Amino acid sequence: MASQQGNGGADLRVERRFVGVAKGGDVRIERGAVGLLAARGDVTLDRAGSGPIMTAGSVSIRRGGCGPVLSAGDVSFEQGGAQTVLAAGSVRVGKGGLVLLAASPKTVVEEGGRVMVGGREAAGVVAVLGGLLAFVAVRRRRKEPSSKD
Repeated sequence: MASQQGNGGADLRVERRFVGVAKGGDVRIERGAVGLLAARGDVTLDRAGSGPIMTAGSVSIRRGGCGPVLSAGDVSFEQGGAQTVLAAGSVRVGKGGLVLLAASPKTVVEEGGRVMVGGREAAGVVAVLGGLLAFVAVRRRRKEPSSKD
């Protein structure tokens, strides 16, 4: 059930459904899936999955997973994981958690959790990817034909 108000503090709650795009304040996904998730507040996934997540708040994933995460807050995983995490706060990977790349000021990997690339290595990867993206953008701009009137 996808509903809007009165959901334990969440502005948007998705339960046992697949939603292509979810957008809201605080978002809670239980036993469901979301293709693209954008939130102004906190995001909670419980036995759920998501594609890319962008949020101004924190992210908590328990027994679930997602694609890349861009968070202005803290991100935590318990028996779940993500592809890439870019967080302004901390990243905590608990028992059974897996993150391929974690870039944040503080990354905590608890017993039973795994982070493939973190710390300084993650900062280097993000810097290289950012530089590559800027290079491609400049090259594309130069190749665009100018209109002459």
